[in-house]
Amino acid sequence: MTLKNRYDEVMKNIEVTDEMRNRILNNISSLDLKKTSKKAVPFPHYKRYVSIAACFLILIVGSAIVHNTINLPGDPPIQVAPDIVSYQSAGELSDAIGFTVKEIQELPFDIESVKYTSYWDEIADIEYAGSDNTAIFRMSVGNEDVSGYFDEFTSIESPEINGTDVTIKGHDDGYILALWQTDGFSYALQFKEPVSRQKMMDTIQSIK
Repeated sequence: MTLKNRYDEVMKNIEVTDEMRNRILNNISSLDLKKTSKKAVPFPHYKRYVSIAACFLILIVGSAIVHNTINLPGDPPIQVAPDIVSYQSAGELSDAIGFTVKEIQELPFDIESVKYTSYWDEIADIEYAGSDNTAIFRMSVGNEDVSGYFDEFTSIESPEINGTDVTIKGHDDGYILALWQTDGFSYALQFKEPVSRQKMMDTIQSIK
């Protein structure tokens, strides 16, 4: 919406009450117009100038209301976007993030596309998308939860996979999330659609 349209829209909502109108006219009546002009003004013209002055003051009042209502900001705020960068391969992602990013070798669905993303130069994210499911694998230095998934789960287990304790979480219909830490790295695996306990474990075992 342009400034003119915003001004017109606000002006539609401006209501000059009888009290405001009387106060404006009284102020005009109290003015000594003789000081502003040496020429005598006939009464009919005086009435016309009073009307013009009244309209002018109403516009001033309206402009003040519009200014306070619109409250136009100055320079727009600068949004600092997170550093999210996409790459073409795990190799490019590894070079950019500073450590070797592992990949999933086997998934319980056919892969249609793979996306490699770096978040803040700290978290490596690989998304494997298929027609009926999607898996997101994340890896980062440290021992913090990098999944970003904090829903409540009704089924939680901690099986040992490849010599590491892994926490898998889900519900009665299957498992969605797996978390583990090893060798100074933190890992997370998330499925969009639930998978069985065995399929979750097989997927984790295939990560190299």
